[in-house]
Amino acid sequence: MSQNILQNGYPSMEELREFNRLPSEERYKEGPVAVIECIQNIPCNPCQAACRFQAIHVGTPIINLPQLDEEKCVGCGACIAHCSGLAIFVVDKTYSETQATVSFPHEYLPLPQKGDKVKAVNRTGEVVCEAEVQRVVNTKANDCTPVITVIIPKELADEVRGMVRLGHEERIKPEKLNEDTISLFEPEETIVCRCEEVTVKEIKQALEEGATTISGIKKRTRAGMGLCQGRTCSKLVTRMISEHLSQSPAQIRPDTARSPVKPVSFGTLSGGEIETKDN
Repeated sequence: MSQNILQNGYPSMEELREFNRLPSEERYKEGPVAVIECIQNIPCNPCQAACRFQAIHVGTPIINLPQLDEEKCVGCGACIAHCSGLAIFVVDKTYSETQATVSFPHEYLPLPQKGDKVKAVNRTGEVVCEAEVQRVVNTKANDCTPVITVIIPKELADEVRGMVRLGHEERIKPEKLNEDTISLFEPEETIVCRCEEVTVKEIKQALEEGATTISGIKKRTRAGMGLCQGRTCSKLVTRMISEHLSQSPAQIRPDTARSPVKPVSFGTLSGGEIETKDN
């Protein structure tokens, strides 16, 4: 489990290298390639099913980290919209001598248009450069997860992982997001807990009903009760509670951890192989 995700909400570059989440430099030279920044052992494999080139493998058990076969990956980006954790990107460092492209999921309206100038952000939400939108893919197969491709300076290809939501540029401090002024309460149809498909509207209603803890939100909405057990949404829920109560996120009591923290097999729990008997 990524300690940086638990503490800050995103994986660090050191962790991505440690978990072998980045393609080789040799593969980058060949053209666009998927970058799977998933380092959480949770039951999840839609990326494997989405790849028609069989370039992504999760296998058994389903909590394995997805592995990329660089030789089979063509950088089509079909896996981006199907990743429940929004943790897959496609990077093309061969776009030009000085520029690269990065494709990422973007579930905010209004969507940009081809040719628009937008503010590109890194994993921490900091603005790192201005980018030009190359294309917007929002097909039915994407299931309401549009994929945006932007053109950026090549030296920032390993950093850019998103863009500032249109209409919120004025809320950005120079080079950094202002967390004190960004509201998590809009738009209300935004999904916070992807496992249980719990929206901002549902969590907002739970807060208005008196929920002041993650546990209280969970009991009213099921946010955090899905396959990832809150690993993905707990930080967002914490921030929503803190904003509602006008408190620091550090003052919000964390959710109760229940063992085992990481899923294990019954064979492991029994200390050996499980014997089966015919009835």
